[in-house]
Amino acid sequence: MQITTSRNNDLLELRVSGRLDAEWADQLKQAIQSALRDGSHSVLLDFVEVQYVSSAGLSVLVDAHRRFQEIRGFFGVGGLSGPVEEVIRLTGLSKLLVCDLDTIRQSHAHALSTLHMPAGVKSTAHADYEVYDLEVTEPFQWQAIGDPAAFDRGRIDPATATPWSLTEQDFAIGVGAFSGGSTTSGIHHGELIAAAGAVAIQTTSGAGRPDYQMLQGGFAPRPNLLYGVRCSGQPRWFMRFDQEDRERPIPLTALLHDALEQSESSAALVLLLAETTGLVGAALCQAPTDPVTVGSRFDHPGIRDWLTFTPEPAFAESLALMVGVVLRDSATPSDSPLRNFVRPLAEGDDLLGHFHAAVFPFRPFKKRLLEWTTVIPSLFESGQLQSVLHLLNDDRPITGAGDSQFLRGAAWVGPLSTEQGIAQ
Repeated sequence: MQITTSRNNDLLELRVSGRLDAEWADQLKQAIQSALRDGSHSVLLDFVEVQYVSSAGLSVLVDAHRRFQEIRGFFGVGGLSGPVEEVIRLTGLSKLLVCDLDTIRQSHAHALSTLHMPAGVKSTAHADYEVYDLEVTEPFQWQAIGDPAAFDRGRIDPATATPWSLTEQDFAIGVGAFSGGSTTSGIHHGELIAAAGAVAIQTTSGAGRPDYQMLQGGFAPRPNLLYGVRCSGQPRWFMRFDQEDRERPIPLTALLHDALEQSESSAALVLLLAETTGLVGAALCQAPTDPVTVGSRFDHPGIRDWLTFTPEPAFAESLALMVGVVLRDSATPSDSPLRNFVRPLAEGDDLLGHFHAAVFPFRPFKKRLLEWTTVIPSLFESGQLQSVLHLLNDDRPITGAGDSQFLRGAAWVGPLSTEQGIAQ
């Protein structure tokens, strides 16, 4: 079997020739997956030169149709004849898969004029962005919770944790646990990330995979935050970016520079959803409610007992959901409570930040405008959450793992209010 590709505006066409049987089904599946990973949302298969299709081949076609439906894209098969047309008709898949080649080619030649277009296009030294104005006028309200310096000094009393009832407009990062967990040994505490009605915790209980809860029906998660930053509100801007050159991924620090500039503020909440070529970060491997027997948690070599690090970028070709705050150091008051929760993004950089990432297997999402209130819950509903990390920029000379990097994705950005406080 042979596959040749051509593109007509936003329509990617795969011309297939030969037999689509069990031996060659994987080749077609890989070609379709590659198209999805490269950002194609409309794929047409030309089967004029296909003489045979087996059940293995049909399975690939049905799976591809499902994947494109999930991102509100288009997937169709045309040019059928003879035994191939009969097999697809007899299996009842004609309405699902079959289309007219010329009709689809003509319709997609003018598809761009009917799509929701961005408010503008922005080019920076790091990436090109489609920028959408979400017409939200209020900044994010925020609250700094707990004392992160206590983690260095010794045991944190779990009784000091701050509980809250999660809403769709809540965003949070820090260290916490779910209500109802252990309040004495702290084995359920760990890195926490919350967004769009979902909250996940990389617990230190030894389970390995993170636990999570979601808004469902009348149930609202009620996590406890030992320390961290909680924000409430809606993003002001939506930014799409795409780096087609896989050899030149975009560093997280670069994306945050551009997001903060777009926020038109010196402090912003940034929600990122992007395909990563590698994440660099750390997570607790002992609960912060456990006592420190000697020195500091951050003293070498004892730090290895408290934190796990990525010695090199991890989770390549995965989808990362990131939540955090970014500040401009030179414009942030010295007494701002947020300063206790952020660190320099890079040596000599004017930006400070604190970001957590929830990691999922790669999946495509539809182009242009995305609704954060639907796309984020759908990730958690898949049941495929792999890890939660506190992101770091390991810029040590020679031995450092570097910064987390990304190929394409989306950012929702909104300014933070000048004073802390969240209405209860």
